[in-house]
Amino acid sequence: MKALRITVSALVLALFAAVMLVAFFAACLAARESERPPLVFSEDGKFTVLHLTDFHEWLGVEGEGLLNVARRDGLKPLLEDFIVSSLDAVDPDLVVLGGDNVFPLSFWYDIGENSISLATYRAIAEVFEARSQYWTLTFGNHDSESFMNKTDFLDALEEYSFFIGGTESDKWYDAKIFPAAESDAIPVADDYAGNFSIPIYDNSGTQILYNVFVLDTGSYVLSASAPYLSITEEQTEWYLERSLSLEADAGSVVPAVMFTHIPFIEMQEAYEEYGAADGSIVSGFSLSDTRSPIFEALLERGDVRGIFFGHEHVEDATVIYSRDGKSVMMGLTKMAQAASYSDLSSVMGGRVITL
Repeated sequence: MKALRITVSALVLALFAAVMLVAFFAACLAARESERPPLVFSEDGKFTVLHLTDFHEWLGVEGEGLLNVARRDGLKPLLEDFIVSSLDAVDPDLVVLGGDNVFPLSFWYDIGENSISLATYRAIAEVFEARSQYWTLTFGNHDSESFMNKTDFLDALEEYSFFIGGTESDKWYDAKIFPAAESDAIPVADDYAGNFSIPIYDNSGTQILYNVFVLDTGSYVLSASAPYLSITEEQTEWYLERSLSLEADAGSVVPAVMFTHIPFIEMQEAYEEYGAADGSIVSGFSLSDTRSPIFEALLERGDVRGIFFGHEHVEDATVIYSRDGKSVMMGLTKMAQAASYSDLSSVMGGRVITL
């Protein structure tokens, strides 16, 4: 009987050791998985980006009078269905929201933690979180019309596991916020937030093969014939710094795509000279009248292969800008906006970009 008890004890100890060994290796595997970058090319060498822009979403419905707004719990059904069905159809590796993600309708309902705009951003994030879908964003002019700052939105979104971005750099991306001069913007100083440099790695997660630049074009300006701001010299210097740093790490120039909200003047010039490579321009470009220094910088640098904009709602077109043997694609992406909570018929758009 004593021998049996010893044998049973030995078996229990062996089983316990085996369980602990399995747990140890599982923990090691989890640790290795946590070290893997979020964005990697597939085994067949492809990476797919889904560009969705101009949701103009707000979880509130205006009634009669300034203070009569009915709060809603979720996104407009048509918009949420479009996002989900697009994810099903495309199965993207990354979703980029191109600005005017929210369209605040009342300052009174955008104060503090009860802000409807903040709730709207959380509702958007939860759609992607439920799908374990990596995503990022830049801001548009309407995102600045909330009582909340864009940094407030980023602080809230940093809580979500699948959002790539924030107010400060992280292990897998670089972030930068640039202050705007009070004299330039209305109604108050509007910092340039939502500037990210996000590398994409090979399938092993060790070598950088591509980069995603996301830049905030700001919002409004008083002292110009066109009301929109543009990407600044400081943002341009940051882009060049990141591009050169990536080259140093990778051993060669790292190709990139760029996303921002307000189209560049150079896109209109390319369209007027060459026409559209795909699609057509119906109503125009709604440009800033300030020529951003970033276009000349990226054309000379030669890393950015494509630049994609929102803002112009109905347009869905690409152009190719060529000069001195260098070229870059520029594209306007059609908006994805549901007109109301009862809207069942609006035609929405998006752009699929395969690297």
